[in-house]
Amino acid sequence: MRLGSVRGVELAINPLFLLVCLAYLYLDPVETLAVILALLLHEGGHLLASLLCGLRLLRVELFPFGGQIFTDSMVGDTPLRDVLVALTGPAVSLSSAGLTYIMKGNLEMPGFPFFLGYSLLLGLFNLLPALPLDGGRVFKALLSMRLGWRKATVVASWSGLVLAVGICIIGLYLGLKDFQALNLLLIGGFLGYKAREELLHLPYGLTRYLLRKRLMLAESGIAPGVLVVAQSGVKVSRILNRNLPETLMVVLVLDPAGKVLGILSERVLIEAVLEQGPLITLQELLAESGEDDGV
Repeated sequence: MRLGSVRGVELAINPLFLLVCLAYLYLDPVETLAVILALLLHEGGHLLASLLCGLRLLRVELFPFGGQIFTDSMVGDTPLRDVLVALTGPAVSLSSAGLTYIMKGNLEMPGFPFFLGYSLLLGLFNLLPALPLDGGRVFKALLSMRLGWRKATVVASWSGLVLAVGICIIGLYLGLKDFQALNLLLIGGFLGYKAREELLHLPYGLTRYLLRKRLMLAESGIAPGVLVVAQSGVKVSRILNRNLPETLMVVLVLDPAGKVLGILSERVLIEAVLEQGPLITLQELLAESGEDDGV
Protein backbone atom coordinates (compact mmCIF):
# COMPACT_ATOMS: atom_id res chain seq x y z
CA MET A 1 0.00 0.00 0.00
CA ARG A 2 1.57 3.24 -1.17
CA LEU A 3 1.64 6.10 1.34
CA GLY A 4 3.30 8.76 -0.77
CA SER A 5 6.83 9.88 -1.51
CA VAL A 6 9.51 12.03 0.09
CA ARG A 7 12.14 13.59 -2.20
CA GLY A 8 11.45 10.98 -4.85
CA VAL A 9 11.51 8.03 -2.44
CA GLU A 10 8.25 6.08 -2.49
CA LEU A 11 6.97 5.05 0.96
CA ALA A 12 4.76 1.99 1.36
CA ILE A 13 3.50 -0.42 4.01
CA ASN A 14 2.61 -4.04 3.48
CA PRO A 15 -1.03 -5.04 4.21
CA LEU A 16 0.21 -7.66 6.70
CA PHE A 17 1.93 -4.87 8.62
CA LEU A 18 -1.40 -3.05 8.87
CA LEU A 19 -3.07 -6.24 10.08
CA VAL A 20 -0.50 -6.74 12.83
CA CYS A 21 -0.78 -3.09 13.90
CA LEU A 22 -4.57 -3.31 14.06
CA ALA A 23 -4.32 -6.46 16.18
CA TYR A 24 -1.90 -4.82 18.61
CA LEU A 25 -3.96 -1.62 18.61
CA TYR A 26 -6.98 -3.62 19.73
CA LEU A 27 -4.96 -5.36 22.45
CA ASP A 28 -2.68 -2.54 23.56
CA PRO A 29 -2.10 0.83 21.81
CA VAL A 30 1.22 1.29 23.61
CA GLU A 31 2.51 -1.97 22.14
CA THR A 32 1.42 -0.82 18.70
CA LEU A 33 3.54 2.31 19.03
CA ALA A 34 6.44 0.17 20.25
CA VAL A 35 6.19 -2.05 17.16
CA ILE A 36 6.10 0.93 14.82
CA LEU A 37 9.03 2.62 16.55
CA ALA A 38 11.12 -0.58 16.48
CA LEU A 39 10.46 -1.07 12.77
CA LEU A 40 11.21 2.56 11.92
CA LEU A 41 14.52 2.40 13.80
CA HIS A 42 15.39 -0.88 12.09
CA GLU A 43 14.62 0.50 8.65
CA GLY A 44 16.33 3.78 9.51
CA GLY A 45 19.57 1.83 9.91
CA HIS A 46 19.23 0.47 6.39
CA LEU A 47 18.41 3.92 5.02
CA LEU A 48 21.40 5.55 6.70
CA ALA A 49 23.77 2.87 5.42
CA SER A 50 22.33 3.18 1.91
CA LEU A 51 22.84 6.93 1.88
CA LEU A 52 26.38 6.63 3.25
CA CYS A 53 27.15 4.13 0.46
CA GLY A 54 25.89 6.63 -2.11
CA LEU A 55 22.85 4.62 -3.21
CA ARG A 56 19.86 6.41 -4.70
CA LEU A 57 16.71 5.23 -2.96
CA LEU A 58 13.60 4.43 -4.96
CA ARG A 59 11.19 2.75 -2.54
CA VAL A 60 10.90 1.74 1.12
CA GLU A 61 8.31 -0.81 2.24
CA LEU A 62 7.60 -1.87 5.86
CA PHE A 63 6.81 -5.46 6.88
CA PRO A 64 5.91 -6.78 10.37
CA PHE A 65 9.48 -8.08 10.76
CA GLY A 66 11.44 -5.35 9.02
CA GLY A 67 11.28 -3.82 5.58
CA GLN A 68 12.76 -3.75 2.11
CA ILE A 69 14.72 -1.03 0.36
CA PHE A 70 14.76 -0.66 -3.41
CA THR A 71 17.60 1.28 -5.04
CA ASP A 72 18.70 1.92 -8.60
CA SER A 73 22.15 0.41 -8.12
CA MET A 74 21.97 -2.26 -5.41
CA VAL A 75 21.74 -5.24 -7.77
CA GLY A 76 24.36 -7.58 -6.30
CA ASP A 77 27.45 -6.40 -8.16
CA THR A 78 29.10 -5.17 -4.92
CA PRO A 79 28.60 -7.90 -2.27
CA LEU A 80 30.43 -6.24 0.63
CA ARG A 81 28.33 -3.09 0.25
CA ASP A 82 25.18 -5.23 0.22
CA VAL A 83 26.35 -6.94 3.42
CA LEU A 84 26.91 -3.59 5.13
CA VAL A 85 23.48 -2.25 4.18
CA ALA A 86 21.76 -5.49 5.23
CA LEU A 87 23.47 -5.73 8.62
CA THR A 88 22.78 -2.18 9.77
CA GLY A 89 19.07 -2.91 10.34
CA PRO A 90 19.62 -5.78 12.81
CA ALA A 91 22.50 -3.86 14.37
CA VAL A 92 20.21 -0.90 15.12
CA SER A 93 17.49 -3.19 16.50
CA LEU A 94 19.90 -5.03 18.80
CA SER A 95 21.46 -1.73 19.90
CA SER A 96 17.99 -0.35 20.65
CA ALA A 97 17.22 -3.42 22.75
CA GLY A 98 20.47 -3.05 24.67
CA LEU A 99 19.94 0.67 25.27
CA THR A 100 16.36 0.04 26.43
CA TYR A 101 17.59 -2.63 28.84
CA ILE A 102 20.02 -0.13 30.37
CA MET A 103 17.42 2.65 30.55
CA LYS A 104 14.50 0.63 31.94
CA GLY A 105 16.31 0.18 35.23
CA ASN A 106 16.44 3.95 35.74
CA LEU A 107 13.43 5.16 33.78
CA GLU A 108 10.06 3.50 34.13
CA MET A 109 7.93 3.98 31.02
CA PRO A 110 4.99 1.97 29.69
CA GLY A 111 5.92 -0.25 26.78
CA PHE A 112 9.64 -0.46 27.62
CA PRO A 113 9.66 -4.24 28.25
CA PHE A 114 7.66 -4.92 25.08
CA PHE A 115 9.84 -2.61 22.97
CA LEU A 116 12.95 -4.32 24.35
CA GLY A 117 11.62 -7.79 23.56
CA TYR A 118 10.32 -6.88 20.12
CA SER A 119 13.56 -5.09 19.12
CA LEU A 120 15.61 -8.06 20.31
CA LEU A 121 13.40 -10.50 18.39
CA LEU A 122 13.43 -8.26 15.30
CA GLY A 123 17.22 -8.05 15.28
CA LEU A 124 17.87 -11.76 15.89
CA PHE A 125 15.14 -12.99 13.53
CA ASN A 126 16.45 -10.85 10.69
CA LEU A 127 19.90 -12.40 11.05
CA LEU A 128 18.61 -15.80 9.91
CA PRO A 129 20.27 -16.73 6.57
CA ALA A 130 17.08 -16.85 4.51
CA LEU A 131 15.59 -14.46 1.97
CA PRO A 132 13.86 -12.03 2.25
CA LEU A 133 15.38 -11.43 5.70
CA ASP A 134 18.48 -9.30 6.17
CA GLY A 135 20.51 -12.38 7.03
CA GLY A 136 19.36 -13.84 3.72
CA ARG A 137 20.74 -10.78 1.92
CA VAL A 138 24.07 -11.30 3.67
CA PHE A 139 23.99 -15.04 2.91
CA LYS A 140 23.25 -14.36 -0.76
CA ALA A 141 25.97 -11.71 -1.08
CA LEU A 142 28.65 -13.95 0.47
CA LEU A 143 27.56 -16.97 -1.57
CA SER A 144 27.65 -14.94 -4.78
CA MET A 145 31.39 -14.42 -4.32
CA ARG A 146 31.87 -18.20 -4.74
CA LEU A 147 28.85 -19.51 -6.64
CA GLY A 148 27.84 -16.53 -8.76
CA TRP A 149 24.82 -14.24 -8.40
CA ARG A 150 22.20 -16.56 -9.91
CA LYS A 151 23.06 -19.68 -7.88
CA ALA A 152 23.40 -17.64 -4.71
CA THR A 153 19.92 -16.18 -5.22
CA VAL A 154 18.42 -19.65 -5.75
CA VAL A 155 20.08 -21.10 -2.63
CA ALA A 156 19.13 -18.14 -0.40
CA SER A 157 15.54 -18.17 -1.72
CA TRP A 158 15.12 -21.88 -1.05
CA SER A 159 16.53 -21.29 2.41
CA GLY A 160 13.70 -18.80 2.91
CA LEU A 161 11.12 -21.32 1.71
CA VAL A 162 12.45 -23.96 4.12
CA LEU A 163 12.34 -21.47 6.99
CA ALA A 164 8.77 -20.50 6.07
CA VAL A 165 7.62 -24.13 6.10
CA GLY A 166 9.36 -24.67 9.44
CA ILE A 167 7.66 -21.65 11.00
CA CYS A 168 4.24 -22.84 9.73
CA ILE A 169 4.80 -26.31 11.19
CA ILE A 170 5.81 -24.82 14.54
CA GLY A 171 2.79 -22.51 14.41
CA LEU A 172 0.43 -25.44 13.81
CA TYR A 173 1.97 -27.47 16.63
CA LEU A 174 1.94 -24.64 19.17
CA GLY A 175 -1.48 -23.50 17.97
CA LEU A 176 -2.99 -26.70 19.40
CA LYS A 177 -2.02 -25.44 22.85
CA ASP A 178 -2.21 -21.68 22.40
CA PHE A 179 -4.48 -20.11 19.78
CA GLN A 180 -2.26 -17.00 19.55
CA ALA A 181 0.60 -19.16 18.22
CA LEU A 182 -1.35 -19.48 14.98
CA ASN A 183 0.00 -15.98 14.20
CA LEU A 184 3.14 -17.84 13.17
CA LEU A 185 1.20 -19.13 10.18
CA LEU A 186 0.84 -15.56 8.92
CA ILE A 187 4.55 -14.90 9.36
CA GLY A 188 5.55 -18.21 7.76
CA GLY A 189 3.12 -17.74 4.89
CA PHE A 190 4.34 -14.23 4.19
CA LEU A 191 8.00 -15.31 4.33
CA GLY A 192 7.27 -18.13 1.91
CA TYR A 193 5.47 -15.73 -0.43
CA LYS A 194 8.39 -13.28 -0.47
CA ALA A 195 10.99 -16.06 -0.89
CA ARG A 196 9.03 -17.46 -3.84
CA GLU A 197 8.81 -13.94 -5.24
CA GLU A 198 12.61 -13.78 -5.22
CA LEU A 199 12.68 -16.91 -7.40
CA LEU A 200 9.97 -15.64 -9.75
CA HIS A 201 11.81 -12.34 -10.22
CA LEU A 202 15.13 -14.10 -10.82
CA PRO A 203 15.19 -13.50 -14.62
CA TYR A 204 14.48 -9.79 -14.13
CA GLY A 205 17.04 -9.51 -11.34
CA LEU A 206 19.65 -11.36 -13.40
CA THR A 207 19.07 -9.00 -16.33
CA ARG A 208 19.60 -5.97 -14.05
CA TYR A 209 22.72 -7.56 -12.62
CA LEU A 210 24.19 -8.29 -16.05
CA LEU A 211 23.36 -4.81 -17.34
CA ARG A 212 25.18 -3.32 -14.38
CA LYS A 213 28.09 -5.76 -14.69
CA ARG A 214 28.51 -4.87 -18.37
CA LEU A 215 29.55 -1.35 -17.36
CA MET A 216 32.06 -2.47 -14.74
CA LEU A 217 35.23 -2.09 -16.81
CA ALA A 218 34.10 1.19 -18.38
CA GLU A 219 33.55 2.70 -14.92
CA SER A 220 36.71 1.45 -13.22
CA GLY A 221 39.15 1.15 -16.15
CA ILE A 222 40.67 -1.93 -14.54
CA ALA A 223 39.20 -4.95 -12.79
CA PRO A 224 40.32 -8.36 -11.49
CA GLY A 225 39.70 -11.16 -13.96
CA VAL A 226 39.48 -14.92 -14.26
CA LEU A 227 40.16 -17.15 -17.27
CA VAL A 228 37.47 -19.70 -18.14
CA VAL A 229 38.14 -22.49 -20.65
CA ALA A 230 35.07 -23.91 -22.40
CA GLN A 231 34.19 -26.00 -25.43
CA SER A 232 32.55 -24.25 -28.34
CA GLY A 233 29.20 -26.00 -27.95
CA VAL A 234 28.58 -24.63 -24.44
CA LYS A 235 25.71 -22.15 -24.12
CA VAL A 236 26.67 -18.60 -23.21
CA SER A 237 24.10 -18.56 -20.39
CA ARG A 238 25.89 -21.48 -18.72
CA ILE A 239 29.10 -19.47 -18.67
CA LEU A 240 27.36 -16.39 -17.27
CA ASN A 241 25.78 -18.45 -14.49
CA ARG A 242 29.34 -18.75 -13.13
CA ASN A 243 29.70 -14.98 -13.24
CA LEU A 244 31.16 -13.58 -10.00
CA PRO A 245 30.60 -10.04 -8.68
CA GLU A 246 33.54 -7.61 -8.93
CA THR A 247 35.38 -10.03 -11.24
CA LEU A 248 35.39 -10.11 -15.05
CA MET A 249 35.65 -13.32 -17.07
CA VAL A 250 37.66 -13.95 -20.21
CA VAL A 251 36.57 -17.11 -22.02
CA LEU A 252 39.02 -19.21 -24.03
CA VAL A 253 36.94 -21.21 -26.52
CA LEU A 254 38.20 -24.63 -27.70
CA ASP A 255 36.87 -27.08 -30.26
CA PRO A 256 36.41 -30.79 -29.34
CA ALA A 257 39.99 -31.50 -30.43
CA GLY A 258 41.36 -28.87 -28.07
CA LYS A 259 42.19 -26.29 -30.73
CA VAL A 260 41.77 -22.67 -29.66
CA LEU A 261 38.96 -21.07 -31.64
CA GLY A 262 38.93 -17.64 -30.06
CA ILE A 263 38.67 -15.51 -26.97
CA LEU A 264 35.50 -13.77 -25.75
CA SER A 265 35.13 -11.12 -23.10
CA GLU A 266 32.39 -11.17 -20.48
CA ARG A 267 30.81 -8.04 -21.96
CA VAL A 268 30.44 -9.75 -25.35
CA LEU A 269 28.74 -12.70 -23.64
CA ILE A 270 26.38 -10.44 -21.71
CA GLU A 271 25.38 -8.47 -24.78
CA ALA A 272 24.78 -11.70 -26.70
CA VAL A 273 22.44 -13.08 -24.03
CA LEU A 274 20.57 -9.80 -23.68
CA GLU A 275 20.11 -9.38 -27.43
CA GLN A 276 19.76 -12.97 -28.67
CA GLY A 277 18.65 -14.98 -25.67
CA PRO A 278 20.26 -17.62 -23.43
CA LEU A 279 20.40 -20.45 -26.02
CA ILE A 280 23.19 -19.02 -28.17
CA THR A 281 26.42 -21.04 -28.01
CA LEU A 282 30.00 -19.88 -27.87
CA GLN A 283 30.61 -21.26 -31.37
CA GLU A 284 27.67 -19.29 -32.81
CA LEU A 285 28.88 -16.16 -31.08
CA LEU A 286 32.39 -16.60 -32.47
CA ALA A 287 30.98 -17.15 -35.95
CA GLU A 288 29.01 -13.90 -35.72
CA SER A 289 32.08 -11.98 -34.63
CA GLY A 290 34.28 -13.60 -37.30
CA GLU A 291 36.66 -15.13 -34.77
CA ASP A 292 36.10 -18.80 -35.51
CA ASP A 293 39.16 -19.31 -37.73
CA GLY A 294 41.43 -20.34 -34.88
CA VAL A 295 44.24 -18.62 -33.08
